[in-house]
Amino acid sequence: MRVVVTGGSGQLGSRVLRRLAGDRKIKAITSIDLRPPAIASPKIHVVTADVRDPDIGRHLKEHDALVHLAFVVTEVRPRDEVEAVNVGGSANVFNAAAAAGITRIVYSSSIAAYGVVPGHPEPITEDTPRVHQKNFAYSATKFEVEALLDRFVLDHPNIAVARLRPAILVGHDMEHALGYSLRRSRIVDMARAPLPLVWDEDVAEAVALALHGGARGAFNVAADDALPPRELARRTGLFAIPLPRAVAKGAATASPFLARLGIGQAMDPAWVDTSNVRMIISSERAKRELRWRPRCATAADVIARHQAEVPRRLDRRIALFFRAVERASKRRPPDETRPTPLLVHLRLTGPDGGDLAIKFELGRITVGRGVPRPPHAALTLTTTTLRKLLAGQADVTSAQMVGQVRLEGDPTAVMVLGGIVASFRAAGAEPGWRGSFARRLTAWLSHTRPEGSHP
Repeated sequence: MRVVVTGGSGQLGSRVLRRLAGDRKIKAITSIDLRPPAIASPKIHVVTADVRDPDIGRHLKEHDALVHLAFVVTEVRPRDEVEAVNVGGSANVFNAAAAAGITRIVYSSSIAAYGVVPGHPEPITEDTPRVHQKNFAYSATKFEVEALLDRFVLDHPNIAVARLRPAILVGHDMEHALGYSLRRSRIVDMARAPLPLVWDEDVAEAVALALHGGARGAFNVAADDALPPRELARRTGLFAIPLPRAVAKGAATASPFLARLGIGQAMDPAWVDTSNVRMIISSERAKRELRWRPRCATAADVIARHQAEVPRRLDRRIALFFRAVERASKRRPPDETRPTPLLVHLRLTGPDGGDLAIKFELGRITVGRGVPRPPHAALTLTTTTLRKLLAGQADVTSAQMVGQVRLEGDPTAVMVLGGIVASFRAAGAEPGWRGSFARRLTAWLSHTRPEGSHP
């Protein structure tokens, strides 16, 4: 199967690309977004384009399926621009898919398509009537795209269209207020309503299941046992910050101005207005028909997974190590036999992890913070595994064989990591200040921090 994914560089898009790239039944993937994705795979063809492009159909030709994820979510933009991207762009992509002969479409809608308004039944099922909530741009445009799809499926009965309606996505790359607070082990307590959550990789799994099954219709995708912020904090060790809604509304209203000064990120105040609406979601249809089995079954599981896996601040010992690696590399003569650069995303998971961009060129290594786009390869491992490798308590090959080091893309990246580790271990056997520094750093890296502590 050949698949087009719009919005492949976003939070959910990254999870979907990774899931599909590892699927043997998927032969090729075209990622369409305004920036390159962060996923390394020879299957992925990168296209930089806007979903409003009237000629977007040329990128959909010779594909079997479309996964449409591109959407303005929390950003503050003029309402006409939001509607042009979310509704107009979606219509443009769906029509182009039909013209290109695509026979399967999976669209990531949202539970917001029901309207984040009081009065919904409990639980909300896929048959619950949708409400057009004009004063909330995100909800309104999700409603409008679904209304568009109601007509589209009647006009194109040969196309299997599945609409996933996920709850609030929790996982890596949450570039908004909730993500910032969770990375600091905090959650704002300003409402008694339960927070409908779902782990983002579980949604990516639902996308794959819907694609392979040629699913039709709507499917709620949410973790069970939603809890109010205060109870969620009590069960998962988060720190609940009481915040009056009026204060939160004022901060959200001021956020566009603060964002221009480089303070925080602009957000639509409507997200605050709807925070106290009860939405209890049933995902039984997805479990029954798609055979969806979320790894994070409950809201508490979702937050626990976030706390265990998503980085907060990079361990300063690891940061010091990579600065030393880069400085040592600069002293080496260039290796003209390796002129082609290799860009590696080192994805260190865990509370003291982070994203590092490693560039290997002419035998030299440079290291920067952040996610390279697009990388030639990605290596995923926990900071605990990296410290064991550097301390000589494990080796790269064995760690990869047992799944402690996961590779995407160019296998040369494993050799680069192995070379970095081997050079550091060899430095520890040298006399003089270099050997002393390496031995001291090894001892420091071997010291285990208390669980949950910050570097």
